Amino acid sequence: MIRESVIAAVAAKQKEHVLARAGGLPRLEKLRAAPAGFAWIISGVRRCGKSTLMEQFLRQAPDEAFYLNLESTALAGLSLEDAGRLDRAIGATGAKTIYLDEVQTLAGWERYVRTKLDEGFRVVATGSNASLLGRELGTKLTGRHVDTELFPFDYGEFLAFTERTPGADATRAYLAAGGFPSYLATDDERILETLFADILERDVALRHAVRDIAGLRRLAAWLVENAGGKMSAQRLRQPLGVASASTLLQWAEHLADAYLFSFLPKFSPSLRVQLVNPRKIYCIDTGLQCALSATNAPDESRLFENLVFLALRRRFRDLAYFEGDGRECDFVAVAGKRPLDPVQATVALNEDSEEREVTGMRAAMAALGRRRGWIVTVGEEDVLSVPEGEIRIVPFHAFDPAAIGEAAPVAKRENGSGT
Repeated sequence: MIRESVIAAVAAKQKEHVLARAGGLPRLEKLRAAPAGFAWIISGVRRCGKSTLMEQFLRQAPDEAFYLNLESTALAGLSLEDAGRLDRAIGATGAKTIYLDEVQTLAGWERYVRTKLDEGFRVVATGSNASLLGRELGTKLTGRHVDTELFPFDYGEFLAFTERTPGADATRAYLAAGGFPSYLATDDERILETLFADILERDVALRHAVRDIAGLRRLAAWLVENAGGKMSAQRLRQPLGVASASTLLQWAEHLADAYLFSFLPKFSPSLRVQLVNPRKIYCIDTGLQCALSATNAPDESRLFENLVFLALRRRFRDLAYFEGDGRECDFVAVAGKRPLDPVQATVALNEDSEEREVTGMRAAMAALGRRRGWIVTVGEEDVLSVPEGEIRIVPFHAFDPAAIGEAAPVAKRENGSGT
């Protein structure tokens, strides 16, 4: 049990600190808050800016706001049994909007939020687990919530924060630094190392009661080094010293739930095909990859592929890779079970890469029935006409993921690459 006076004192101090902090890079203009009667649930990896976004919203009407970060050590042990005391602390402030930061800390939080909505409050909540947008909302908040996934800074936000001009040089800077605001503000890699350790300990090991923490760390380190490659749990079991492949798969699911890694299936309408084929690995941030890599110079092509993945993931939740007849294409976004334009990622097109990238793209276009594909590079731009349709080669700074679902225009130039 936590006393009402403690809850009230913690909330008042936290709100004072929030209002005293600098506002950070504005992100509200990109998002729409939930309408009245709906909870606004903001989820994403730790330190990506969820709290800052909440604080920017809070500043619009601070006198009507009650703010509480549930991860405060002073609130350790807070439970729904304390709901009455929390209610009285909120009531004493006259607040109309309740802000609950890191809400997953409170077991059964969905029931509490539903109650406050029914009482006429507006509720904004953040959390560091993807499951906040899934099964944990399914029973108590069905039809009563609006979801937002937040990621580290995208390319445009990186440019604004670092005051850079878009182009190949800025793309390479973004590739190396990533988008975590606190790292960009300090250039101190220890911030990323500590963040990685915190996610493993608090959002994975503690939340999911993982006992073999050393094994979990070995898996996470392997995934960092192999982002852009494929994972086979059965083959990894012995090298990582883990008892079973099922344990590795469970850990991978927990890491994905914490937004640290994503695992893309092979594109197929068959669920069985998706399940039996290895998944491709991607990390939440390329700056994190660089900071944690055991090598001084991580593979640039893998990093760039990860960067393009993140640009797509911010727009689409369902992504897969294409593989068929020995040819591969990096990404296929799916909207309503309908595949969109395939996307390849390569640092540059040259004699070694062009034939591979174009033939893989053509195979994907033919199999998916798409008349257009995209090859994203660091700085090249062109249009190729192929029998399957049109391949657009675009620099990363000009690539708009929203365009891959639009109708394909007429191809403009014949491909002279011999493919």
